[in-house]
Amino acid sequence: MNYRFIGKTCGLSAGSALMALIAGGVAAIGLSAPGLSEAGNARGHLYSTAAVNRFCKGAQRIIASTELEATNVIWDDLGVAGIPFPPPGTPSTGFIGSDALPYDGAEELPLTTQQFVGYGLDDKGKDYPQTVMCKMKSWDALDYYYPGAASAGADCANVNADTGAAVIASLTNDNQEPQVITEIVYDNWVTFTGQQWTDSSPAPSAYISNADGKLHVVGKQLYVERTNPSPFVPANKKGVDYCQVVAPEYLREVIVGNIQAPTCDAPPVYNPPIFGPPEAPKPWACANP
Repeated sequence: MNYRFIGKTCGLSAGSALMALIAGGVAAIGLSAPGLSEAGNARGHLYSTAAVNRFCKGAQRIIASTELEATNVIWDDLGVAGIPFPPPGTPSTGFIGSDALPYDGAEELPLTTQQFVGYGLDDKGKDYPQTVMCKMKSWDALDYYYPGAASAGADCANVNADTGAAVIASLTNDNQEPQVITEIVYDNWVTFTGQQWTDSSPAPSAYISNADGKLHVVGKQLYVERTNPSPFVPANKKGVDYCQVVAPEYLREVIVGNIQAPTCDAPPVYNPPIFGPPEAPKPWACANP
């Protein structure tokens, strides 16, 4: 199985994990806001181009526990990170240079999420969505711009758990291939800077753990509160919640045994930059199939 980017317009606390034991049924997620599985469990609602197209819109509703409807912008260019210092520097491009909206100083802009999809390529040359990168607004930012419309409590692992529940339900309802994997661990991989979050992106979103032999589905998260006091974080990068999460079609293929997820150690842990500069990106010896 090769991994590549395919230009398409079809269109996740350090060490924390959410365990969902799935035994031929739907995992009980318990989220109050409708999310990725809201349209139903039919195959077309989960794996279609239209479903991929609205993925980060659903993820926004989960991550901020909100009923607000976002506009989802699809990117086919991952882009590159710019160099801010010394001024004037160079701007970031593509998805990496995009912003979730609104933000302080641009409060009038509509709620907008940004999305990029990394695609895998199977042995027959068929491409499929593998990792979805979402730039979203944080719950505290939405609660500030739209008072009472959002609340805390969710992370990128919750987004993946919602996807997992929808995938299992689609197998049950459509009488498709039986589950080969019946236990999934949902990990939340916390980062603290944009450089840490975008490093080696799109990140692997599923792996078999060397430690416990179980399937781990990873949500790579960057959360920056709206009131972050750092003078080095501009307004358009505050009040955000970024996730790299598993795409439903890839998770389905792993669960039914059509694709073997890589066997790896857990992703590296980042420490919060309490004193001194933040840590440089840490390589993770894991790769998408």
